[in-house]
Amino acid sequence: MLSIIRLKIKPLILLLTTPLYATFSIMLDPAGDAKHTGRQIGDSLERGISLQFAQELKKSLEQTYPNIRVILTRFPGETIFPLQNANFANRLDVDFYLSIHFYPETQTKPGMFLYYFSQNDEFITKMPDLFFCPYDQAHRINSTKTRNIAQTITTSLTNDTNKKLFAFHGIYGLPFRPLIGVKAPAVALEIGLKEKTEWKRYIQPITESLKAIIKNEKN
Repeated sequence: MLSIIRLKIKPLILLLTTPLYATFSIMLDPAGDAKHTGRQIGDSLERGISLQFAQELKKSLEQTYPNIRVILTRFPGETIFPLQNANFANRLDVDFYLSIHFYPETQTKPGMFLYYFSQNDEFITKMPDLFFCPYDQAHRINSTKTRNIAQTITTSLTNDTNKKLFAFHGIYGLPFRPLIGVKAPAVALEIGLKEKTEWKRYIQPITESLKAIIKNEKN
């Protein structure tokens, strides 16, 4: 019962704590929840690292790009039910959805992977809206826009400075479960960490990678 109540009042909380004049909205989805710990990285768990990263990325985005709205899909101790985040994103009609994942890295240079949801249906005519759209086909509404955004992010993350920090891999179209059912352009980043605190080095590159997307949408 508590989870249901919290889900219902979450949009109201967001309206009270984010600018009503925002011209661009981003939803950050950190992997894991109270029941799903994710992968172990050092003596920490993916769910804690991903949430900490999302919280700091939210701060960075809001400080760098005034008047945007950044929304987190979960809070500490919260359990997420199937399709809950997709429904949340679709109700709020967010402009962009970013799912964040970490894994323990064994390579000398950490890796970063970028995914978008696909079932090998890129060449099927996109759907005009979400009405009567099966949840596993919602991504087709903005499929072209999603791939364009993924390419823009890739271009930024593969500049000369970032190549020294990590090895970028992508873009991969996969039936990636965390993105299923999301109507907005949505991508996922999976980042390798050799040490649990290394997530800090990715805040600035990812903040910068969204610059062109936010600028284009606001204009």
